[in-house]
Amino acid sequence: MSEVIQSAVCDFSRREMNLEPFPHVLSQQFIDSDRYLSICETFPSCPPKIGPTGFSLYWGDEGYQQLLDTEPAWRELFETFHSQRFIDWCREQFVEVWEREGCKIKLSEARYVPYCEDRIDKERAQLRHVVHEPHELWVRMDIHQGPMGYDRPVHLDHARRLMSMLIYLCDADENEMKGGELFLHSGKSSNSSSILRITPRHNLMVAFPCGANSYHSVSAITAQRAPRNYVQVHISSSVDIWPRPSVPRWRRAVSRLRQQLNFTAP
Repeated sequence: MSEVIQSAVCDFSRREMNLEPFPHVLSQQFIDSDRYLSICETFPSCPPKIGPTGFSLYWGDEGYQQLLDTEPAWRELFETFHSQRFIDWCREQFVEVWEREGCKIKLSEARYVPYCEDRIDKERAQLRHVVHEPHELWVRMDIHQGPMGYDRPVHLDHARRLMSMLIYLCDADENEMKGGELFLHSGKSSNSSSILRITPRHNLMVAFPCGANSYHSVSAITAQRAPRNYVQVHISSSVDIWPRPSVPRWRRAVSRLRQQLNFTAP
């Protein structure tokens, strides 16, 4: 493995690509064990916000910055992901899939740039203002807590996202959690024949390119003793970089309404 993609914080070794139901990789011990323990012990209480779980901290939030300023393990994790090294690891891992599935950027020129996508643009299909070239890639490291009732219907991530990564900082058995599994689907229907179920486990990472077939969902949490804690990491361009089927306006409106309802729910 080349020096540029080594990391003391995360295991940036190249992994076997799982192809079904769509390309993805898994790692059972992704974050260094000592840092992982520290991150779990200092996992913040996420306030109610608009977003997938309804409870989150994003870069730009006051509580997020306070966490980076006071907890070295969180700062190291943030700096690991917000780096050219992380971009290079993902390119090494996924370049063949990106090219095969029609990624529109020139991957040989992929370059990290620091950019903070605000909460308004996070929910939008397109950024309000584009300030970077398509190959100038930036990173989100979002902190989420999934409460009782949290679920996600079958969906694709924004077409500007190059890759999505989830790192679980909880264990379904320890939490006595019912539901909350991640499902990878072979199509946009929840009844698709090929489905992979991924149960949250400590320090489990799953990552996948955000191509036109990377449909995924989360089953509703119906019981738990503690929140479903996890970190979600995106590598993103500022413009759409994947082919996408057109989404009817009514479906986009329903999605926005669902997010607003999650935000206002007790």
